[in-house]
Amino acid sequence: MIEGALAGVATTALTEGIRFLYQQAQELIGSWRADRAAEVTEAPPPVGVFLGELRLVPDDPAVLDEHAGAFDTLLTSPGLVRLTLGHAVAPDNEEQMRAAVALRALLETVSGRRITFVGESGRDTSGTTVVRGEAEANEVGEGALQAGVDADEIESGADVTGRSKTGKLEKDAKNYGVKARKISG
Repeated sequence: MIEGALAGVATTALTEGIRFLYQQAQELIGSWRADRAAEVTEAPPPVGVFLGELRLVPDDPAVLDEHAGAFDTLLTSPGLVRLTLGHAVAPDNEEQMRAAVALRALLETVSGRRITFVGESGRDTSGTTVVRGEAEANEVGEGALQAGVDADEIESGADVTGRSKTGKLEKDAKNYGVKARKISG
């Protein structure tokens, strides 16, 4: 098994959870392809599988433009397709576990929220806002701003990471890894 990934999650919960995430990913990318507002079913996730409250619909559906290919790859992964055919997760199947971890990470990326299974330790609960920002440039011009993250307010408990790298800063230029007026947590 992938060391540390999904450690402590019961096989039954992991199987039900990954099946649910797979189905939600299909609906999310399907609605995007049909040029409808991004949506997932109203069906609640399986009880006792996820820690916290899931919200998988992205705040900005345009984020799906960038990740459609990754959805296609994961949704055709043999290890994940086997789950939809009634097979259980095989924790010792490296390919299947990599696909499961990648599916969760992709859904976290597009939704901007953490997805955590019951039994996982060291992760924020599902629904925690995840903000990642990276910016890199050879040069930031005079008076310009480059930022990995620049927000006036970030939700309570948010997981925020910003990185900004530049080779040369011109006069009065600014370069921030994270810049926020308020961060609660």
